[in-house]
Amino acid sequence: MNEPLPILRASPTREAGLDATTLRRRTRLQGPGRLVRAGPNAFVDGAAWDAAGTRQRYVTRVYARLGRLGRLGPRATASHDSAAAVHGLPALGGWGVPVHATVPDSMYRGRTPELVLHTRPVSGAERVRVGDLAVTAVPRTVIDIAMTGDLRTGVVVADAALRNGTGRDELWRAVHPSARGRARAAQVLDLADGRSGSPAESLARVVFRELGLPTPVLQQEFVVDGRRSAVDFWFPAEGVVVEIDGRAKYTQERYLGGRSQAEVFLDEKRRHGRLLTVPGVRTIIRLEWRDLFDLDALALRFRAAGLPCAIRPVRSARRTAVGGRR
Repeated sequence: MNEPLPILRASPTREAGLDATTLRRRTRLQGPGRLVRAGPNAFVDGAAWDAAGTRQRYVTRVYARLGRLGRLGPRATASHDSAAAVHGLPALGGWGVPVHATVPDSMYRGRTPELVLHTRPVSGAERVRVGDLAVTAVPRTVIDIAMTGDLRTGVVVADAALRNGTGRDELWRAVHPSARGRARAAQVLDLADGRSGSPAESLARVVFRELGLPTPVLQQEFVVDGRRSAVDFWFPAEGVVVEIDGRAKYTQERYLGGRSQAEVFLDEKRRHGRLLTVPGVRTIIRLEWRDLFDLDALALRFRAAGLPCAIRPVRSARRTAVGGRR
């Protein structure tokens, strides 16, 4: 869910006796009436906070700081990870990150653990309103992340934007020719592909590149006994299929389709067997999300399956100090 939780602020509720001191005192309560501080002078119901997912909690923190009544006010635009959360784009590292805002140079100050400010100007065409929040538009958001993050993160977000209907030309137009980081943004867009069906598949494509694998065919369809099966990745010269197994396939109703988890497992096992009867398919490698973070072990599996694989993987993910003024 991309909507924030209802936010209480002291100033609008003062007439009801809910001044700042009263609201802060309620954060120390246990049980009914407990509040959680979501930002400066911003509180939410404790039970609602506990029931919310990590994205909704983060979106609430963004609104608490940057909404119309937030401390930074209307001159701040939610950007980078904060804009991605509001737009429903994925986060490779989760939502335990600071709030990000782009502000005029005159408002810039050093970052804190809870707030990171950026100053690259945002034009009217690059800004949209979501409720009482100003947010960078999807193309600008994707490029901001591409220019300041690593390749893995940038491709995961860019793939999701393309998959959700943003045009590739829109993304390219958001790359300012003099912006710092434009070379990394171009690298992300060259690799981005909306056919990736999930963040795990997007990450896998970058990992394959780090391992020096050939470029796979995405969403290749095979027909066996009149049934169509699209595989995540197909390496035709080597006869290798790679499938990404996510937990959602066995737990979420949109994948279950009324079937039990056991039925889904058996259907997947039968599909696996059918694919192995396709001429040219030698083997199927099934990967989980966690496998994509152990490149050395992954390289051994790929080489055992006959895929040409680098001895020393090139690691494009990097730790970055999240800076401002960009």
